[in-house]
Amino acid sequence: MNLLLDHCLGGSILEEPRPTEAVIDPNAAVELRDRIFADCLPAQREFLEDDHHRIIGYIGGFGSGKSFALCAKAIVLGMKNPDTTAMIAEPSFPMIRTVFIPAMDEALERWNIDYDFRLSPQPQYTLKLPTGTVKLLCPSAENWQRVRGQNISFVLWDEADTSPSETAQKAGEMFLARMRVGKVNQLAIASTPEGFKYCYKTFEENKSDDKRLIRVQTQDNPNLPDEFVESLRRNYPPQLIQAYLDGHFVNLASCSLYPDWDRSLHYTDAQPTQQETIFVGIDINVGNCVTQHCVKRGDQFHFFAEAVYRDTQQIAAGLAELYPFHFRSDQLVLIPDAASKQRSTAAAQESDLGILKKFGHRVNAQQSNPLIQDRINAVNMVIGRDGLLVGNGCKHLRRTLEPHAHEDRSRAGEGGGGGGGGGGGGGG
Repeated sequence: MNLLLDHCLGGSILEEPRPTEAVIDPNAAVELRDRIFADCLPAQREFLEDDHHRIIGYIGGFGSGKSFALCAKAIVLGMKNPDTTAMIAEPSFPMIRTVFIPAMDEALERWNIDYDFRLSPQPQYTLKLPTGTVKLLCPSAENWQRVRGQNISFVLWDEADTSPSETAQKAGEMFLARMRVGKVNQLAIASTPEGFKYCYKTFEENKSDDKRLIRVQTQDNPNLPDEFVESLRRNYPPQLIQAYLDGHFVNLASCSLYPDWDRSLHYTDAQPTQQETIFVGIDINVGNCVTQHCVKRGDQFHFFAEAVYRDTQQIAAGLAELYPFHFRSDQLVLIPDAASKQRSTAAAQESDLGILKKFGHRVNAQQSNPLIQDRINAVNMVIGRDGLLVGNGCKHLRRTLEPHAHEDRSRAGEGGGGGGGGGGGGGG
């Protein structure tokens, strides 16, 4: 005769309950992983297999399988981090309810995974996986400060680029800082590219060995309706097609200052030879003097490097040290903005222009700064004839050419330099 007490754990009723240990089944883990991989597209499998890059991005157009990839990633990473807490972040709390929760519920049912779920005080899944239990918290990126104090193993981040750039940057920094437990720490991002925002800065502008970008096209997903892709191509302008179908980072601003600029078409790997003259455009500011370096080959300007200096004296010494042969042979020409004739950032009794000349530099000073609109038109004319080529060494110049848009047309008549763009215009 079986009694109810026969099924109770031994010990005093005053003791804390002793949890039953989860049964680890390696074969079940392998079988579950195989079923998940069998349901994934090739790019999704790459996303799941990579566990050695600290930051990995699945960047793709509409319908490229981003949400499905994140849900699968949650389970695969969960099996590698048993008995830990992890996170899945959406840009806002409503998106957790309308985007992630339905997708996650569908994935767990699809692969017959046992789980518990609670909605309050914040959504949380408890996944009962073959290797152990994993808690999956569901915060919003806009409330990134509430993540402070958590110890987590991995973070999944959906549609990171739809958050404001500053919010996304703060959230990303916080997520990375909290990953400190478990066996595999990884920040996995799935997003549609939204111009030159967080994902572009992370995977392109600040690329490094611990980051990986997987770019996915909408048409790579064979499960979409037949007319989906063609309908978007018929109704979207070219820039939106590049972003929302091909997964590329492009300027989505409707009034781009330099609409014909394309880094793939206007690229150069040129480096100066001893026979060439190096032109350096200089935008002098207090504490942040930007210089852009180029050579002229025929009708083309090849920008190959840039440097930022503290003040004019550091510019003078730094450029002479950077290009000693060209400096000694008078083949280094500095082109500062016109205001440097009257302004001083380094010595109260001497102008910036005077400091450069006194050091021995060849200076070609402009009589006056062109109107901003005239400068924009001149640069666009050079770009239009493929005369402005930029190499990988000019991060600030690319940042000026690619994401800049008109902010206030009433300022188009003002003079003055403009950061990297001002230096680039001077060099040309």
